[in-house]
Amino acid sequence: MKVPARFWAPIIGQQRSSRCLLLHGCLLSLFALGLHGTFSKAQNAVVLVGSGSSVPAPLYNRWTQEYGKRNPNIQMHYLPVGTSEGIKEISHGAGDFGAGEAQLTDKEREEGSLIELPVVLIGIVPIYNLPDVHQELRLSGEVLAGIFLGDVKTWNAPQIVKLNPEITLPNLPIQVINRPAGKGSNYVFTDFLSKVSSKFRAQLGVSPSPKWPVGTPAERSSDMADKVKNSPGSIGYVEY
Repeated sequence: MKVPARFWAPIIGQQRSSRCLLLHGCLLSLFALGLHGTFSKAQNAVVLVGSGSSVPAPLYNRWTQEYGKRNPNIQMHYLPVGTSEGIKEISHGAGDFGAGEAQLTDKEREEGSLIELPVVLIGIVPIYNLPDVHQELRLSGEVLAGIFLGDVKTWNAPQIVKLNPEITLPNLPIQVINRPAGKGSNYVFTDFLSKVSSKFRAQLGVSPSPKWPVGTPAERSSDMADKVKNSPGSIGYVEY
């Protein structure tokens, strides 16, 4: 199942802990640029400073390395502080660009003199860790919404068993791992869940800062992957 969604942040393949389910389609990645931004100069070099989602950091670092081989007089530094914080910083002129998943509001565009530019396509996917289950699970959007709302609590819940009748599922509590406020991955994931579940849309809606009713937070995408990898029975979501 693939569902188109908007997004702005690049993608580098990430180590996934047990299984990875492709439920989200391609997501458009964007820069947010200040129209009146000022480039920093260090001696003879121009230094571009950006901040935002942790998702694009590996790609921007790679771009910096490759471009530096052609033009060492232009450098780029990117700070993975989160989508909302990146928008806030570029709006206040604290840098040359921001990057993340949530679209700018009309107010942010006008007050910060910002524009958006598409950068790359990525996908956000759920990941889970069930060591004794060697077949890939089928999880519908409705079931995922139920898990992240706290309604589906165990891996052998009837909703999951119905989708996977050929798999013996353990009576194991589902450990939900989510992202804290201000994260672009939240925006993309809640956008998808709001489209497939009216209950999720009514209770949480689309937001980079959803008020998750269950789960423990993971600050960055790499933290999410590590937590799921090291926590049997857990589920989270990262870039694919």
